[in-house]
Amino acid sequence: MSLKILVVDDASFTRDLIRRTLRKQFPAVEIEDAVNGRKAQQLMNKTQFDMVLCDWEMPEMTGVELLKWCREQPKYQKDDVPFVMITSRGDKDHVVEAVQAGVTDYLGKPFSGEQLVNKVLGAAKKHKLAGKLTAQKPRAASGSPQGIAAASIDVLMGGGSGATKAAKTPKIVNPSEAEVSVKDVKIPTLVRFENKQFRCMVIQFSKQEASMLIKSDDVVPQVLGQAVLDLEHKSTINRLNYYVQSVATTEKKHDSTFLTVGLRLIDQDAEKETFIKSLFDAL
Repeated sequence: MSLKILVVDDASFTRDLIRRTLRKQFPAVEIEDAVNGRKAQQLMNKTQFDMVLCDWEMPEMTGVELLKWCREQPKYQKDDVPFVMITSRGDKDHVVEAVQAGVTDYLGKPFSGEQLVNKVLGAAKKHKLAGKLTAQKPRAASGSPQGIAAASIDVLMGGGSGATKAAKTPKIVNPSEAEVSVKDVKIPTLVRFENKQFRCMVIQFSKQEASMLIKSDDVVPQVLGQAVLDLEHKSTINRLNYYVQSVATTEKKHDSTFLTVGLRLIDQDAEKETFIKSLFDAL
């Protein structure tokens, strides 16, 4: 029996991209969608879904309102059905609100196909649903987690120009958020979690967020935990404060060599904002 996933988003563009991305990676998955929380409620009362992927901001009923309703239903308890919030509302207060309401995981927009696949796979594993998700062998795709892992090892280990490079995956972006700009980079630096310092490689960077690769045997950072990232520009090193927005493996196994960690900026300091803008423009 395959996994049944409900996608809830008022943007048809986003629903279609999520549907196509998941069906490409997991051909056996069954996907239905709803344009808002009210429509989702109707579908969920008729059909038992194994997982919910939901936007936050929607007409009639928001994603967090739907989440709270779900957790009040006997058949949609947190231990039974994973609920992944997909939204551009990445500030800490909203993340905390979703966590308190019973969210399983959180994925910020814009996101790549690889990040979406890893979130769904991680939620499925957490609820022992991976077998249903991968009922049929996924078709190989450029930019798949396996390919990214191979490139990750090369990046962190300082591979030469002949090393395999991960194929780029298109960003999934709402039309209203088209102005959001994220750059693919390779910046070796240091990061601190819980006052312990580790080597990392920043692979994506924007003025508000950063994604990086770390070795999984170094540390597994906690979502909502603090991270301090050292970034250098024009011979000046600035220590920037973030919180951990997401953690995912780069391979489809629990003991993946590398982890992809998504960070969201906490600092609201004018001097640091100027530094980040200058660095971003120079990348």
